[in-house]
Amino acid sequence: MMTEDLQRWAASLSTILHHVRAVRRELHAHPEVSGQERETKARILRELTALGIETVEFEGCNGVMGILRNGAGRCVAIRADMDALPVQEETGLPFASEQPGVMHACGHDVHMAMALGSARWLSEHRDAWHGTVKWLFEPMEETLGGSQFMVAQGCMKNPDVDWVIGQHVNPRYPAGTFYCKPGFVSGASDELFLTVRGQSCHGAYPESGTDAIVIAAQVISALQILISRNISPFEPAALTIGEIHGGRTNNVVCGEVKMHGTLRTLSPEIREKLKARIRQTVASVAEGMGGTGETEFRPGYGAVRNDDAAYAMVEDCARALLGSDRMVKRAAASLGVESMCYFMAETPGVYYDIGSGLSTALHTPTLMIDEEVLLPGTAMQCACALRLLGCAE
Repeated sequence: MMTEDLQRWAASLSTILHHVRAVRRELHAHPEVSGQERETKARILRELTALGIETVEFEGCNGVMGILRNGAGRCVAIRADMDALPVQEETGLPFASEQPGVMHACGHDVHMAMALGSARWLSEHRDAWHGTVKWLFEPMEETLGGSQFMVAQGCMKNPDVDWVIGQHVNPRYPAGTFYCKPGFVSGASDELFLTVRGQSCHGAYPESGTDAIVIAAQVISALQILISRNISPFEPAALTIGEIHGGRTNNVVCGEVKMHGTLRTLSPEIREKLKARIRQTVASVAEGMGGTGETEFRPGYGAVRNDDAAYAMVEDCARALLGSDRMVKRAAASLGVESMCYFMAETPGVYYDIGSGLSTALHTPTLMIDEEVLLPGTAMQCACALRLLGCAE
């Protein structure tokens, strides 16, 4: 049963939901992987231009921003990601991907369609609000994070964005379920590249060299202790060494080993503390065994933290629209990463999941979305925009 608020939104959105569904299916049938979202970009530009919404394009990526100025007031941004995945679709849907080996297996087609739906409704109901709304269509979310290119080119300025919201479909819950929590919702990532060096020698005379493989083994063991003995058990963090390369043959003591891993954290303070301890541990363990150790970090996405004030307003909207029985409080943050972090590093915001029907997991070839999510998803974006703009209580 729909809540009274959602019933009113259903009536208000009834004239555009058919179009939202058609756009979603067209986008689903024509997916493009990260960095190649040219036709997707063109479709978004056509939709926004037809609504009389100002558009901005960005250098170095296929990102698009729509801007709707409607008098003085706050500025709210709505984010939707654009790229598909290198996955061969196996759903059998009549609008399945027409591009071999490429599929919208993460729901980005739905995100774009709902954002365009909110653009259509807000452009047609300018008497209901005042201020500015921006729509941030982000490319390369699955790889480099197009948001960082968009932020660098001023998407959060002129006017400054006061709040930014993003929603992601979640196939684990029925369509229209609100799944979120205040505070951190996703983690930060850093790639680490470790090199330990010893001295190569004949395997029959190991005393004449320094075995880098033995050093590497001790380094890996020592690194695992960092999480359990340097960080509170109540503080999420994960350190993984996923690759190790060293040695050329069986009877030669290895002189150099290279390792590649990832560090996942939430707190910026813990992130920096662990990076310092990793450098220290690698260098000191290697030195203590007669070798040398070096560490290089390549920063990845930052953590996403929901703003308390904005979250309270978004949660109120969700409860009124979706009903208390469709509210699922997330138990803990994920150490997965999200490029929404670049937008939310610039201004407060909220990133939440909306249920899209029980199905296989995201990033799988059989993912199917219950299109019943299009109504609550579009309504949530419109209602949250009104609330954050200060035009609805």
